[in-house]
Amino acid sequence: MRVSIRRAERPDRAVVAELLGEMMPGCQAERRLAWLYDGNPAGRALTWLALVEGRIAGCTSLFPFRLSLDGSAATAALGGDGWVRPAYRRRGIGAALHEASRAALGDQLACMYGAPGAMNVTPLKHGGSREVCTVSRWLRPLRGAGATLSLVERALRIARWPAARLVPMLPCDRRVDAVWRSARATVGVSAVRDAAFYTWRFIDAPSGREPAYVIMRADRPIGACALETMASGRTIRIVDLVAVPGAWHAALGAIAAYAAGTEAGALEIKLASPDGRRRAMWRAGFIERERKPFLVMLPAGGDRRLVD
Repeated sequence: MRVSIRRAERPDRAVVAELLGEMMPGCQAERRLAWLYDGNPAGRALTWLALVEGRIAGCTSLFPFRLSLDGSAATAALGGDGWVRPAYRRRGIGAALHEASRAALGDQLACMYGAPGAMNVTPLKHGGSREVCTVSRWLRPLRGAGATLSLVERALRIARWPAARLVPMLPCDRRVDAVWRSARATVGVSAVRDAAFYTWRFIDAPSGREPAYVIMRADRPIGACALETMASGRTIRIVDLVAVPGAWHAALGAIAAYAAGTEAGALEIKLASPDGRRRAMWRAGFIERERKPFLVMLPAGGDRRLVD
């Protein structure tokens, strides 16, 4: 069996769309390509195709993300849309695709990172990714025996501080830029969470399933978030959250208050396990549940801060 890997070019758009349709049945492939592959403010996606005896066997992609690294700008990539057609699996094709993507790291991309699905963990590790930590799912009941006010919410009520609230985000919302300028000093490494990112990632997303909000306290923006109501309707997932210094728990409280007004019975968020513990998520009523690996792939001679 002869396997070859090559970069996808413009004439390959139709075959990439076909692979996306196999990977995610029901996906509107052309809309996904226009949004995720072409419209990313950090740059166009990089895609590789695997061929076996000249036949397309699979693909993988890197999606650029702007990073703030100790306050400086860098560009990294989130790996995704990895797919090997069933007839060609267990032949090392996934590992070969990941190796090809690693070779692209260097001058343009500082690293590749993410918490991949279970079937991609082993090929990524074989391709040179390093497990930096785990990502935990943190769950807060909204109803029933486990649904109680968090310690922060109790303190706010006693002090009679103004409660924060969620306001629908506007495209290119300047309030998000204000939040990000304040928040970026509190994180060593983060994908940039400015208005351009939120507009592209959530407001312009084809599915429209993850609406974005500015979190306001009185007339001051203290955070930004995006939420997703899961298919069952019983859980609301915090897909993204950024808050100004000292407002993380107030932001969580505002989201919990919003979620309590829906039919959802629980609220969840995924955070790096040590970060969630450092933020004392238990104070906001969240319980740590299952974990999965968080991987980072560096180029040769890459910045070691990215695996700290």
